[in-house]
Amino acid sequence: MVTEVIMPKLGQTMEEGVIERWVKKEGERVEKGDILLEITTDKATLEVESYGAGILRKILSPEGETVPVARIIALIAEEGEALPEIKPQPELGSREKKEVAGEEKGEEPILPPRQEEIGSRIKASPLARKLARDKGIDLSGVTGTGPGGRITKEDVLKTVESLTFKGEGEEKNIVPLSPMRKAIAEVMSESKRTVPHYYLTVEVDMTEVVKWRNKSLPEVEKKTGLRLSFNHLLILSVARALKMFPPLTSRWDDKGIAVSEEINLGIAVSLEEGLIVPVLRGVDKKGLEEIVSEMGSLMSGAREKKLKAEEYSGATFTISNLGMFGIESFLPIINRSQSAILGIGAILKKPAVIEDRLEVRHLMKLTLSVDHRVVDGAVAARFLQKLKEILEKGKW
Repeated sequence: MVTEVIMPKLGQTMEEGVIERWVKKEGERVEKGDILLEITTDKATLEVESYGAGILRKILSPEGETVPVARIIALIAEEGEALPEIKPQPELGSREKKEVAGEEKGEEPILPPRQEEIGSRIKASPLARKLARDKGIDLSGVTGTGPGGRITKEDVLKTVESLTFKGEGEEKNIVPLSPMRKAIAEVMSESKRTVPHYYLTVEVDMTEVVKWRNKSLPEVEKKTGLRLSFNHLLILSVARALKMFPPLTSRWDDKGIAVSEEINLGIAVSLEEGLIVPVLRGVDKKGLEEIVSEMGSLMSGAREKKLKAEEYSGATFTISNLGMFGIESFLPIINRSQSAILGIGAILKKPAVIEDRLEVRHLMKLTLSVDHRVVDGAVAARFLQKLKEILEKGKW
């Protein structure tokens, strides 16, 4: 039986993936569950397992190619078994195929402009559009030299070359966008444009938290093999506060407000090529040691690029901590399909007035970014008030 290997959809927002590396080569034997290839999505580089057994007879998408989800990328079958004829991919119509074929031969076929080309006044060949996306070039600034002013691949290459400049005695180049960086740019830009953000900041006295953590370090490390961090305590506290304020884990929908019954916390993690948000599910039902262990596993998976799709999707609220860099406060952008995100600043020793006397305390600022369509200011303020109370009591 022939197994068609398709580009999987590994998340709600995934539309395409890049073939990073074929682990198995054409002609190699493949068993069910073997790692076939690695793909890069808008969030991570992930391994794809084989759902069938046989010989990897045909690889249809080479390494480095960007492939839409659901497209067939390889065929697995037994030796001598007839392979099916692969139909033209639905995303590439006959007209576009003719254009690509013509460009590969060095020809520029004269075709009537598409509707989107008329509306945007940008006429470009498919290869030119793909190259522009890969290089981060805005086609509106490119002069076309093809028939009717159509932008060709060579026009884009010339634009890339013209953007190379010299500064302070050394040559600097435009860095092509990675799939992850491109996705971050698109999603964050859309969120900032379409979501009416407002921001609330509160200062929390973390003195009791610092004492409690120092006291609990040896016991938690002995049980989990991992070091207890302030992030773990913040996750636990945020989950408890969110349980009392369901609007903070709801989201805007064109039909109304979608209320979630789950408290799934996304934890923003910085990687070399961008940002990924592993998700702790059902955090309100977990104890501290379980959170420490699960977070350790998620962090390892994120840094090794081995997270499964369910481990970085489905968050209902996000935490972003820049305190380790000495940042006191910042205004995070709300993630798409959520209504709030909490920015965590550094814990710093500062003077504070305690019962009319001056003391040195451990203070930290929390900034909540909120979607005003879903959550009113008073509700968000009460949430922060409750979170501050939980932290300052320092009891878990």
